[in-house]
Amino acid sequence: MIVATSISRPLRLLHPRRPVYVVPRDDQRFMIGATMIENDERGRVTARSLIELANSAYAIHPAFAEAEFAEMGADVRPAFHDNLPRIERRGKTLFINAASFRHGFLLAPSLARRAADFVYGGVVCRNVMPDSLADA
Repeated sequence: MIVATSISRPLRLLHPRRPVYVVPRDDQRFMIGATMIENDERGRVTARSLIELANSAYAIHPAFAEAEFAEMGADVRPAFHDNLPRIERRGKTLFINAASFRHGFLLAPSLARRAADFVYGGVVCRNVMPDSLADA
C-alpha cells in the first residue's frame, strides 16, 4: 500500500473483531495485514477481507483513505498447531515459529536469540524448546 503518512514503526490495532497491523516499508509503502482467519486456504483475497483491512487502516490513520494498493496476497499463517512459540530441530534444520502470530514481532528477537544461543553454544531454553532437542 502506498500512502503519505508519518508512521515510522510497526503498529498493531487490537480490535476484538478486526485485529490489524501496519508495518512501514521504504518509499512511503506500508504492509497492512491481519492474522485472523484460521483455515488452510491459500492465495485468495476476498472483498470482505480487503474492505475490513482498508477500514482498519483508515481507523489508524486517515491518510490511508487515499492509498493505492500496490500488491495483495493471502497465505496460511506459519505456526505450530497449538500456536505457541517454539523452536524445534529436525535433522540439521531449526524450525522457529509463532513469531508471525499476533504479537509475533515482539517475540521474534527473543526467539532469534534463543536459536543463536543453541546453534553457537548448545544452550537449550526449556520453555520454547522440547527436551529432546538437547539430546539431538
